[in-house]
Amino acid sequence: MSFIKSSKTLHKWLSLVVGIQLLIWLGTGVYFNLMDHHKAGGHEYRVHSHSDHKLSAFELKPVSLVGDLSKKIQPISVKLIWILEHPYYHFVYHAGQHSYQKSRSELFDAVTGEPFKLSSSQALIIAQQSYSGPGQLLKPELLQPPFDDYVAQQNPMWKVNAEDDNNTTIYLDAVTGKVLRHANDDFRLKDLMMTLHFMDYGSSGGFNHWWIIVFSICTLLLSITGVIWLIQLYKNGLLRLSWHQSNQTVAVMFAEAGTSCDILASESHSILEGLANSHVYLPSSCGGGGTCAKCVFKSENDLPPTSAETEQLTEEELVQGYRLGCQHTISEVDSVEVMSSNAIETHELMVVASQFITPFIKEVKFKVKSGNPLTYKAGAYMEFGIPAGMNNLRPNDMPRAFEKYWSEYTHGRFSHSGASRHYSLANFDQETDELTFNIRWQTSEDGQRAGIGSSYLGALEVGETVTARGPYSDFFAMSQPNSTNKHRRIFIGAGSGLAPLRAIIFEELKKHNHQDEMILIYGARTEEDLLYQSELEALEQSHDNFIYIPTLSAPSPEWKGNRGYVQKALMKQLSENVQPFATEFYLCGPAAMMEEVENMILDIGVPSQLIFKDKFTR
Repeated sequence: MSFIKSSKTLHKWLSLVVGIQLLIWLGTGVYFNLMDHHKAGGHEYRVHSHSDHKLSAFELKPVSLVGDLSKKIQPISVKLIWILEHPYYHFVYHAGQHSYQKSRSELFDAVTGEPFKLSSSQALIIAQQSYSGPGQLLKPELLQPPFDDYVAQQNPMWKVNAEDDNNTTIYLDAVTGKVLRHANDDFRLKDLMMTLHFMDYGSSGGFNHWWIIVFSICTLLLSITGVIWLIQLYKNGLLRLSWHQSNQTVAVMFAEAGTSCDILASESHSILEGLANSHVYLPSSCGGGGTCAKCVFKSENDLPPTSAETEQLTEEELVQGYRLGCQHTISEVDSVEVMSSNAIETHELMVVASQFITPFIKEVKFKVKSGNPLTYKAGAYMEFGIPAGMNNLRPNDMPRAFEKYWSEYTHGRFSHSGASRHYSLANFDQETDELTFNIRWQTSEDGQRAGIGSSYLGALEVGETVTARGPYSDFFAMSQPNSTNKHRRIFIGAGSGLAPLRAIIFEELKKHNHQDEMILIYGARTEEDLLYQSELEALEQSHDNFIYIPTLSAPSPEWKGNRGYVQKALMKQLSENVQPFATEFYLCGPAAMMEEVENMILDIGVPSQLIFKDKFTR
């Protein structure tokens, strides 16, 4: 596990610990401000009585004649105290710095000089004198520490319970009978809050304990790991600081269309973000992190190249003025030239082939009817216009081998008012002059209505036409032939989500001759649900840097490959020393799968900017 990965994992757990304690401090602080201090101190029914003691009524025995003076241990102090209007000598042999710390003492009758021990009946009388509540006091108990209501107390005490509505308990010193405290439910709640507030989870009774020390160390480590993570984000171009909020006009020239327009954008925004806010979109799959090198623009301004641009663009491109939109702000330019067009074309596509390649996925191939080939990046999608009409609930051209999977679905038709649907291309533009789509027929759940787009496109016959807009390219990868850093790519897909991943992988290996490691983890239910199985296996055999990992959730007994969901197969890859800042992840599949997979990837320290997702339900 790398240092950065470890520091981020540690930072997350420390954030949880420190965050919980901060919430506890906030909650207990609010309580201390709102609580009834009189009740919380245990004073609701407590009486503080004072009486005048008359020594003249007693003939006291001299202290020198009291006790056994032959004892090796002599008292460190002798005090005259009164218990139930009678004088006693209190001999203290050992005492802590605080009254609750361990001590040793004894009483002697100040008149007779005889040793004295407080009885249960006397303890009850003293407790009654200190109590003004309505409850009946129960028989006193002489108890040894520890005590729930007085965790710091290390000496024996008399405990007297009162039968009242606040569960009052009176504690007396076992030797002197002094009332040490009244504890009730309000007092116990305050005591719990004090424990939480001072983190005294070991019941030390004080503030300076090892829990506080550990928490201080955790807070220090949280700060250190946070600074490390912040520096790493900044060094990798994933963090930018904004200082200005004024707007600026920028002239935008569209190279492909030969047109131009002016936009108004905030000076503090990146060029990528500023253009997007004005509906001029540069391609990007890293969210503006400077790692995908797709948001290229050209500027006449002399912009100093950033480390990301030096890494991603050639020296010739830099000299010509090409830069990345995520690396510069609007304030740095007055005009930009972009390669994209501000117009999306609509095409008439003609079906040239249509067949089921899995029980529920139909491969439909089109050609542009005008004959003009389309240029696009692998991973692109098109928006199909579905006209209003009647569609079939299930296909009529189902191969006999797949009929068993459709036995529970009835034949029928349903009407609809039309819609638009998006489907990803399964091939890249130079692979063939055809446009290949994997259409998963969305089955009817209620017997009344199936998927509008899939049932329409899946029912088209060879020679029929449909209109589509695009292609749109917002999910794709770009080869980095001039990069000196190894950049691993892991693709995770399921079902028809393989389509854009297949296109990207084939484009990278066959068109760009990508040399870094590429791994495809593809999940399906059974062997018959695997898309392009034979050609992916062949691709793995012909390219040493490509690994294909199919995994099935319900395979036959004969299946020799991975079993389970893609999450299980991915976990094994993540445990094999994934470099958080040198690995890109491409996801496409059901939303629940993508969310779980994304969380797994984030948990090992990969920045979200290196996780690219095709919106499967776009």
